[in-house]
Amino acid sequence: MVNQDAYRRELDYLAQYAEDDWLGFSVISGSVGTLLGRGASFQEQLALLLRIVGDLYDAGARAGDLTESTKDPFAPWPGDKTQVLARITADVEEHSRLPDSGDICWFTVP
Repeated sequence: MVNQDAYRRELDYLAQYAEDDWLGFSVISGSVGTLLGRGASFQEQLALLLRIVGDLYDAGARAGDLTESTKDPFAPWPGDKTQVLARITADVEEHSRLPDSGDICWFTVP
């Protein structure tokens, strides 16, 4: 069980990060590890990762890809929250581990 106060602090940190910069998965995965501690199963880690990503989406952050363009350096993924979470779930399950920054996507508040 995740401590809700600790969760809120981590989520606030991640949401602010996404406001200020490109938020990579290594930071989110680190938050998952901090909140769950050692010994959590992959499925527990994935569930918390998806909860965090869903809450970041609700806070205005979007998943997407970095581009070479200086005018539009971030290309948000199309689709709604459910579609984005399904895409992330499939990609994470394919790797059988929590992603690092540069894997799958980045997050920012466009």
